[in-house]
Amino acid sequence: MDWAVILAGGSGTRFWPLSSPSHPKQLLPLAGDRPTAVTTFEAIAPVVSRERMLLVTGPQLAEPLREATGLPASQVLIEPRAASTAPALVWATALIQDRDPDATILSMHADWHLADPD
Repeated sequence: MDWAVILAGGSGTRFWPLSSPSHPKQLLPLAGDRPTAVTTFEAIAPVVSRERMLLVTGPQLAEPLREATGLPASQVLIEPRAASTAPALVWATALIQDRDPDATILSMHADWHLADPD
């Protein structure tokens, strides 16, 4: 893969009372001892370099997710409003295509659990 887009939207209500708007499922250790966003980034690291990963999220989650994943702010796309998966993915894809017209792009959600990343 050339690039990865990790989608990390949501309002923090799906796993209530464990999750909340300020601490959504992507920041919870739902399938281990680390947040799902962290394990997602680690799982794709052997396939996509960190410099070619984009995270798409809302304004309230941008900083906590940036800190958890270690991505620089330049690789975190902050949605102006929650609109769903398709617009977020189109936005990230358009940015990647501007930089790298022949890119192959992997799309994942930050809260997916990969039981066997290999």
